[in-house]
Amino acid sequence: MTDRERDVTGGSSETHAEGGDDPRHRISDLAANVTHLAGNVTHRAAENVTHLAENVTHLAGNVTHRAAENVSHLAENVTHLAEDAWNRVDFRRRLVLAELGLRQGLRRMRGSLVPILTAGFAAWIAYVIAHEALGHPTPFFAPIASWICLGFTYNRVPRKVLEIGAGVAIGVAIGELILATAGAGGWQLALGLPIAALIARVLDRGDLFTIQAGVNAMVVVGMGTMLSQMTGAGPSRLLDALIGAAVALLVTVLLPGDIVSRPRRYVANLLAELATTYTMLAEGLREGNRERLRDAHAQLRGVQTMVDDTRTAWQSSADIVGLSPTLRRYREQVDELGRQLDLSNRAVHTTEMLLRQSRGIVDEHGAMLDISSLMEQTAADLHAMSGSVRHWNPPHRARRLAIELAGRCAPGEASVTDWRRNVMLSVMRSMAIDLLQLTGLSRLQARGYLPDADGAADATDTALTGDEGSAVWGVELPGSEPPAG
Repeated sequence: MTDRERDVTGGSSETHAEGGDDPRHRISDLAANVTHLAGNVTHRAAENVTHLAENVTHLAGNVTHRAAENVSHLAENVTHLAEDAWNRVDFRRRLVLAELGLRQGLRRMRGSLVPILTAGFAAWIAYVIAHEALGHPTPFFAPIASWICLGFTYNRVPRKVLEIGAGVAIGVAIGELILATAGAGGWQLALGLPIAALIARVLDRGDLFTIQAGVNAMVVVGMGTMLSQMTGAGPSRLLDALIGAAVALLVTVLLPGDIVSRPRRYVANLLAELATTYTMLAEGLREGNRERLRDAHAQLRGVQTMVDDTRTAWQSSADIVGLSPTLRRYREQVDELGRQLDLSNRAVHTTEMLLRQSRGIVDEHGAMLDISSLMEQTAADLHAMSGSVRHWNPPHRARRLAIELAGRCAPGEASVTDWRRNVMLSVMRSMAIDLLQLTGLSRLQARGYLPDADGAADATDTALTGDEGSAVWGVELPGSEPPAG
């Protein structure tokens, strides 16, 4: 190194030493700063990563919670949809209703057998008179008029028979008039119906009268194009219709039938099918079987339709008794059957409430043996009452069972510990009153057998007020007086 270089280097070193600008110190400071800066960046990055992780975790938790809620709602919706679909295509319940419908159909067939055979015999008599006695070649309207007037039930009111027979005759007469003046064809057919219907509305307000007039006018005009018109049978059709109606009226007067048997049979069947509902209800509660309870609900829907059919049958008998002076002796029985029908309808609504509560009890507690035994006794009572109505015997056994059931409806007897059982017992107390009234007691008399919350019977007032007792099966039966208070 030359002197000049030394001078330069030495000068520089001195200068750096004097000013503290040693490169090593600067590098050390720079390294310290970088280290500090790296520490800060690492600390901030770590904090950011931690916050990011917390946010991601929180977001994932929210997403998971919302997803779980959505899945839960979806599962509930699918469950409801599946239950609705099963209810719509519930073959088990359809089978219950089909069995009930078949039993009802067989009962209708047995009940209509004799009236249909009687109507067939009357139709044959009308045909023989028109064909053999009067020499009509095709007495088509004689048996038809006879069958239309008589129908297929016992409830044949003479006024109704006359009304239908007159409607048939007027329709045939108008049809014959149109055939003779305008001939047969489409526009003649369209003309015959309104003319016959309008004339019928002028002559009588009955619906059957108008319907038969219009139908038979169209039939006669329509038959005008058939070969029977060429046989000379046309002018005799009016006489055939009159013969058929006369035979039907004669059968109605001579064979009026027993007007109380049909509504009595309907009421007895209604009580028997309601008893079947309680048998299913008892089985469902005893086994904790919700499906059996649904079977009972399907059975009850069928019973509700029977109420309307029974009311129709009873109303027909009530109308006949009100019109015919010779049948007034049946008024008391018919009135009692109407009372039985009203009470049975009330019992059906009570049963509906029991079914709703039973499903809740089975879902929450399972089998309920004590409550099921009350249902079994109710079924036995309804069967006994059905037999009494069917054979028209005093309901001794039914009243005894109803009194026992009322005694078992005390709150202490059923060991009520929760609100659902309380509701069930409260409804059963109402059912016990309905059963007691079915046996002939008034509502106040029935309440005399119903223990209060302390187990003591309330025998305050047994006067027949409000829901009056039966005029047929009143308090005359043995054991009818409520216990003394």
